[in-house]
Amino acid sequence: MTIDRLSGMIMILGGLFVAWERRVLPLGTHSQPGPGYFPLLLALLLIVMGILLVWGGRSSRTIRSLTWEETPHAAAILGCCLFATFFLEMIGYRLTMLAIMGFLFGVMERLRLWLTAILTLGFSFGTFYLFDTLLRVPLPRGGWGF
Repeated sequence: MTIDRLSGMIMILGGLFVAWERRVLPLGTHSQPGPGYFPLLLALLLIVMGILLVWGGRSSRTIRSLTWEETPHAAAILGCCLFATFFLEMIGYRLTMLAIMGFLFGVMERLRLWLTAILTLGFSFGTFYLFDTLLRVPLPRGGWGF
């Protein structure tokens, strides 16, 4: 089994799952799409891309040839996702992203302190400004209102 074929099969299963779960949402019409319309389109796109990967993935590397050099990075990202899950509502979006970006840039990537500070502050406050102020998507502010 090759890497591309396994990835394609996982994409197909994910697309089928999304298509199955979207069945409770009304589809609507072509001129007035309902809330289930776009998830179905994305699920179909995911299934088609998965089929293309399975079909064209003959020449990719086998699964046994994989090395696990990036395991620490994957574990750090998973840990950051868990941190965000538990602390986003409690301490707010900006502080959560400051902690996550600071950890990923400073500890995992070992960037210079000044570059870590610029990237962390830029991403945390920049994305908050973009989504909360410009796009008016309410983001959690936490107990301190920050």
